[in-house]
Parts: sequence; structure tokens; C-alpha cells
Amino acid sequence: GCGGILTAPPGGTVTSPNYPDNYNNDATCEWTITVAKGSMVLLKFRSFQLEDGYDFLTIYDGGSDDAPELQSLTGEVSVDPVASTSNQMFVRFTSDDIETAQGFQLNYA
Repeated sequence: GCGGILTAPPGGTVTSPNYPDNYNNDATCEWTITVAKGSMVLLKFRSFQLEDGYDFLTIYDGGSDDAPELQSLTGEVSVDPVASTSNQMFVRFTSDDIETAQGFQLNYA
């Protein structure tokens, strides 16, 4: 029950499962974000805390994981805004089978 197809406008918020409580183990969530042609997708991170080296948020510059990878994020980091070069972005969150954390909250537009 996580992930989905998102569009902007209006934009909105993406969070890890159960946020602000800890996400679950063995999770995979995938979001495809599409904006108007000629625009680019912009992600702004409000919080970010994953199990370092084991749970990841990976951001791709296009509509699927065939697209070039923009960032692969893990641990507890302050993340600068991430922009696509096209009007689509694909975001995947994965967690392994042990140890969880609060996860993330980001805004997309």
C-alpha cells in the first residue's frame, strides 16, 4: 500500500510508510512523479533518516528505473533539493529485513 502515480500541479508530500513512526522492514515503495511537459520535477526534503547503508531512497531522472540515477540516499543526511531534467521522476524506497528508522518526508512540485 505505498507508492503511486503523482502529478504536479498541485504537487504534494511523499512520506515513507507509517511516517512519522518508523517504516517497516522489507518495504519497497515506488513513486512516479509527472509534471507538465517542458517543466522539471523538484523534490524538497523536510526530513531524512534511514538505516545507514541498508535502506535506500533512490531517485531516477525519468519515468522508470531505466532512467539515469540522480541520487541514492541512505543514513541521516541533510538533502539538497533534487531536480529532474525532464518532466518525470521515479523514486524508490527500499528497506531490508532488520532495523528501521523514522524515514523521510519530502515535497514534490
